[in-house]
Amino acid sequence: MTYRLLAFDIDGTIHDRHTGTPVTERTKQAVARVMETGAGATLATGRTYESALMFSRDLGLTLPIVCYQGSLTTNPVTHEIVRETPLPLPLARRLIRFLEERGLNPEVYVRDHCYVQKMTDAVRQSEQLLKMKAELVTSLIRDIHEPFTKIVVTGDAELISGAAAMVDNHFNGAIAAMQTYDYLCEIGHPDGSKGKALEHLAGSLGVKREEVVAVGDSPNDVDMIQWAGLGVAMGNALDDVKASADQVTLPASDHGLALLLESLLSQGRFAPLPSPSVS
Repeated sequence: MTYRLLAFDIDGTIHDRHTGTPVTERTKQAVARVMETGAGATLATGRTYESALMFSRDLGLTLPIVCYQGSLTTNPVTHEIVRETPLPLPLARRLIRFLEERGLNPEVYVRDHCYVQKMTDAVRQSEQLLKMKAELVTSLIRDIHEPFTKIVVTGDAELISGAAAMVDNHFNGAIAAMQTYDYLCEIGHPDGSKGKALEHLAGSLGVKREEVVAVGDSPNDVDMIQWAGLGVAMGNALDDVKASADQVTLPASDHGLALLLESLLSQGRFAPLPSPSVS
């Protein structure tokens, strides 16, 4: 089988968010070689668009990039929004009230704006990681007038695990909540997943499901790993993520993505994107 589209995560796949280690030259070269075949490459990340854009530019990517777990897909060249699945305001406000009643301090993202009611250490860490400034508001319910792209809740592992389960149970599938790290719960529209965003992007490019390679390490990567023709988990991924994949490469610290791509390239497994149809 040949592949025409490659999608990969950022944190835990090409970058360590804790150490801030830059993307390695080996990884950059492997991704560049994939694109030299005419195949497409893109990012699929939980990060904001502006934060993901730094990595996209560093890697020389031009295809739309999937951000916010799949809630927002944006062209990194024109900055045009290609796909967006935010939480409608009435539902988002109900969610905020639900979280606040349980003593949680949500961070609300509307595209590339972050709104909070309290400045905490967790919020400051988000600012540092995403290179953005959170905006302090009196009320997340009354002061935001656009649909929410994503809501983030941070805390200890037990609190976060409980928050994800509570949201899933209370809203009965109308809202998707996922514990992506021990300390982090990310909440958004059920259709705002990496898998669904990648499916939409592939379709817009004329790429078949079996012609897609998806690589990641976190629970939020599982649906795109399972959807893709070749789903690959990093060696540093959780066991459940590895179990969802067709194969497992080495950890990010051992150039796992680069090794995967080098192997596929040596087998001649990448092919050009389909030519755009002429109307």
